[in-house]
Amino acid sequence: MDLLLRATGREARDAAQPWAEIEAELGTDLPSDYKQLCQAFGVGEFSQAVSVLCADETGVADLLRMWRFLLQGDDPSDGAFAPYPIHASGTTGGLIPWGTSAAGDMFFWQVADGAVDTWLVLAKMKDSEYWHRYGMTATEFLYRVLTDPGFRPYSVADSVPEPCFEPA
Repeated sequence: MDLLLRATGREARDAAQPWAEIEAELGTDLPSDYKQLCQAFGVGEFSQAVSVLCADETGVADLLRMWRFLLQGDDPSDGAFAPYPIHASGTTGGLIPWGTSAAGDMFFWQVADGAVDTWLVLAKMKDSEYWHRYGMTATEFLYRVLTDPGFRPYSVADSVPEPCFEPA
């Protein structure tokens, strides 16, 4: 979190998030780094390229709204996110969205048994059938997208030399 704050030149905010409500509806806890990210930045866009889904009163970048939308249209055998299902409350193995890119890419956690802070990040480019799996936190993934030119195919570091954050 500190690396993201320093990279974007921001001070941490205290953007209150209704975690109990969000986690109750999802039927699972969420990773602690993600909670810190939403509380420190709130809703907005990183480097005009990546939005993190948090609680958003406008509904544009709202985690639960996006999750409900994806769950409603999910077809794990042949849908856009096959072979993975969208997470259904009380299950494991499914995906919970946590971020999107301006290019239409989507970033998820794969819900697994055990500690939520060890969930894998899965990323999928728009109109691609291929998945990328990362053994890192959402904040580390986001930091690499913003600062590491070699973090392909998701890096924006070459086109955005100074990472920034614009609150919504």
